[in-house]
Amino acid sequence: MTFGDMIRAALRNLGRRKVRTALTSTGVIVGILTIVTMVSLGVGVQREIEQQFAQLGLENVFVRPRTTENDNFFTQFSIPERQNPISPEVVAQWRELPNVENVTPLISLNGVMTLLQFPSLVGEAPADLRSIQVSPPFSFPDPFERPPEVLAGTLAINASGGEIVLDRNVLPPNVTPEQAIGEPVNIVLRSPRGEEEAFPLTITGVNDRSDGEVQVAVVDMAAMKSWWFNLPDYLESQGYDFAVVSARNVSEAANLVRRFREDGFRVQSLELILDTAGRAFAVINIMLASVGGLALFVACLGIINTMIMAIYERTREIGTLKAIGASRGDIRWLFMLEAGMIGLIGGTIGVAGGWVLGIGLNRLIRWYIEQQDLPVSADFFVVTWWLALAALGFAALVGIVAGLYPANRAARLDPLVALRYE
Repeated sequence: MTFGDMIRAALRNLGRRKVRTALTSTGVIVGILTIVTMVSLGVGVQREIEQQFAQLGLENVFVRPRTTENDNFFTQFSIPERQNPISPEVVAQWRELPNVENVTPLISLNGVMTLLQFPSLVGEAPADLRSIQVSPPFSFPDPFERPPEVLAGTLAINASGGEIVLDRNVLPPNVTPEQAIGEPVNIVLRSPRGEEEAFPLTITGVNDRSDGEVQVAVVDMAAMKSWWFNLPDYLESQGYDFAVVSARNVSEAANLVRRFREDGFRVQSLELILDTAGRAFAVINIMLASVGGLALFVACLGIINTMIMAIYERTREIGTLKAIGASRGDIRWLFMLEAGMIGLIGGTIGVAGGWVLGIGLNRLIRWYIEQQDLPVSADFFVVTWWLALAALGFAALVGIVAGLYPANRAARLDPLVALRYE
C-alpha cells in the first residue's frame, strides 16, 4: 500500500463512523481549546507587560547608592550612612559617558511630614494646612496609571525650582484650577521636634488626578531635605536618593549595569526585570497548559478505546488486506493515521474554538475596563501563529501516540484467524 492509499483508506474508515469519530474528537477538542485559551492568556498578558516596559524605556538604568542600613532612603530621624553618594559631581561625570543619553537625579521625601498652605486664595485662611505627598516632576509614565491630563496651566516644571503642580483634589473648596494658576502656596515641613519651615512656590499647573500629591522641582526637594536634616551641604554630602540613567540603546544599558555595579552602586534595569518576568511567565504558561493536558489524557483513552473497537469490527478487513499483500507496517500505519486524523480534526476545531473564545473574552474585558475607566487598552487573549501550529501538531501527536497500542495489536493479527472471524 502506498502512503496515499493509506490516507484515503483512513479517511474512508473515519467517514463510515461519523458519530463515533465526532464523539472521540470531542475530548481532543476540549483539551486543545483549554490549552489554547489558557496559553493565549499567558501570551497576551506577557506581551502587554513587555509593551508597557518598552514604553517606560528598556534603556533606562535605575541607580541607587549603597547604604549601611536597610533599603530605606532615610527615616524621619536619621540618614543612613551612604558608602557612595550620587553627588552632583557624580551625575556630571555620568552625563559625560559616551553611551549615556541623559541622567535624571531624583529626591524622595518619603517619611517627611509635608503640609500645604494657601496664603492668598479666597476662602482659605492662612493657617489652614493640609497633608500632601511631594513628588518629583512627571518624568516617566506609569504603565498601571492613566497619564495625567492638564486641567489648567502646564505640567512642565522649571528645573531651577520655584514652581509647583497640584492634583485637583488638593485645591481649596470653591477654587477652580484656572483661578489657582499663578497663585502662591507654601509647602510647610513640620519636624518631629515641632519646628516648621515654609517653602514658597508658585502654582503653574493643575492635573486631573486625585491622589493628594504635588509635583515640585528636584532642587526644591533637595532644599526641603537639607532643612529637615539640618545639613546645608546635603547634596554634596549625601547626594541624590537615586538617579535614572538613560543609555543610547538596550545593549549599552546592559554595559552600564555592569559598570555601576562594579562601582558599588545598587542597580536595577527594566530589561533584567523583564527577563525575570519572562521566566516566570514560562512557568505560568506550563501550569496553564497542564490544565488542558489533563483533558487530553482523557481524550487519549477515548482514542485508544475507539481504535480497539475498530479492530474488532474490522478483523476480517484486516485479514483480507494481509491476504492480498499488506504488511504489518502497512496495517500499523493505517491505524496510526486514523488515530492521528482524529487528533488533528479535534485540534483544528479546538484551535478555532479557542481563537473565537479569546475574541469574545477580549471584548468582554475591554467593556469592563471602559466601565471602570482603567488605563489599560490591550488584548489579554492572543492566539499567535506558533501557538496555533503547536496546538495542531500536539493534537495530531496525541492521536498518533494513542493509536500505537491498537495499531500494533492490529498488525499482529494472524490473517487466517482474521479471515475466519465472525
